[in-house]
Amino acid sequence: MTSDHNKRPSADEAKRALESVNESRQALAAHVRSPAWLYPVQGLTMGLLIAGLVFSKDTGWGSSLVAVAVVFLCLLPLLQSRGRVVVDVYTHPGSRRLAMVYVVAFALIAAAALVLYSFYSWAWLGYGAAGLALILTLVMGPAMDGRLERALQNDHR
Repeated sequence: MTSDHNKRPSADEAKRALESVNESRQALAAHVRSPAWLYPVQGLTMGLLIAGLVFSKDTGWGSSLVAVAVVFLCLLPLLQSRGRVVVDVYTHPGSRRLAMVYVVAFALIAAAALVLYSFYSWAWLGYGAAGLALILTLVMGPAMDGRLERALQNDHR
């Protein structure tokens, strides 16, 4: 098929092209999901990171938890991309605000755990903060997936 690059498409051709793109986006929307294992593993990793940070000054294994968490955080994108197209829900325009809430909430949980543990040295603070990080990830991750799916279905960019 040859085409003249200088020729502008007619209004009908442009409209059909946009409708085709919209139909493709809507068909894709139902398939845009993170793997089922991603958010539980990410939540556990974030919990390990917080627990490791909290306990790193008092125990030798605290630093090991931080190291394991960093390795998992580096491996997650590689594992997720095996045989799939990876869509970043954190930077999608429909999810940016929710992603910011997630990052800020995680930072607040970590900071609160570090400060409170430095004053009271209660081990349950580290474990509780790790549990909160897991719950936060299990709630926010699928919520961001859902926002991306709805944005594709409703033709919102």
